[in-house]
Amino acid sequence: MTGTEPDAGLDALLDRLEDVIGRLSDPAAPLDRLVSDHEAAGRLVEAAQARLEAAAERVARLDGEARPPEPPPAG
Repeated sequence: MTGTEPDAGLDALLDRLEDVIGRLSDPAAPLDRLVSDHEAAGRLVEAAQARLEAAAERVARLDGEARPPEPPPAG
């Protein structure tokens, strides 16, 4: 993947999370599946959050690199 392509991994995580949330919404689901899906949702949220934080750090770093250096204060 190059730097200009969207993060397909994040999209896949969000798709999986959407599927799990859909299963959690099923009132007829057995309790053991609900517990398992709840745990899976937590792991997916943590993974997505980590990817978002890493992306935010990359953006901040790139933003800092793109800015010209500030002149020293006069005085």
